[in-house]
Amino acid sequence: MNMSNTERHITLFCAEHQLEYRQAVNRFSGNKSTYFKSVQLFINDLTLYIQQTMASPSIPADFAPMLHTLKSSAATLGFTELACYARNHEIKLAHYSPTEFSQFHEILLATLSTNKELAIMLIPLLEKDLQASNSQKDMPILAVNNEFIMIYDTLMEEVSHYNMNAINTFAQIAKTLNLIAPQHVELLTQSINQLRFQQAENILTEIYPRILNIRK
Repeated sequence: MNMSNTERHITLFCAEHQLEYRQAVNRFSGNKSTYFKSVQLFINDLTLYIQQTMASPSIPADFAPMLHTLKSSAATLGFTELACYARNHEIKLAHYSPTEFSQFHEILLATLSTNKELAIMLIPLLEKDLQASNSQKDMPILAVNNEFIMIYDTLMEEVSHYNMNAINTFAQIAKTLNLIAPQHVELLTQSINQLRFQQAENILTEIYPRILNIRK
């Protein structure tokens, strides 16, 4: 398979820093736009984790939820070494001596900072690739028919299971939803793009009766 210059730059960068880019994009059904947005959110998460780590230098229990979330999000986005680090220390955390915890805390802060910098460096490469491949194409306005209902049901299922592919699914029906319930779409868009899936599910549930009325 021929690669563009932008894809080649991403591949070389990820190979140098042990990031599993292609495997990660495949988890997003090949949707590079969704992956790009997810990496942006990941940077925000890492920033928060760094702040939490600096604020809790001696309380092991504070780190368990962070490591549990981090092992999944890092693995999903191809930050495999970070995911392994989080998984290993989540298991060992409760058994650390004070000295071992102090060492863990110091290394954790450095690891989070390093991976945040990697994600920040990856962003412009991903953005150039999106622009070069014209992957951000306009979606058509779908009629409220069986196809629309099927996509809507898929979106409802994805947000209820915290599936990040919901960003891609939502893009397919966003224009139609904006015609049906314009007062809801801005908040719904923010909720889905920021992975606030419980809020998104509530909004979709509220809109659904209007869709059924239109089909009648």
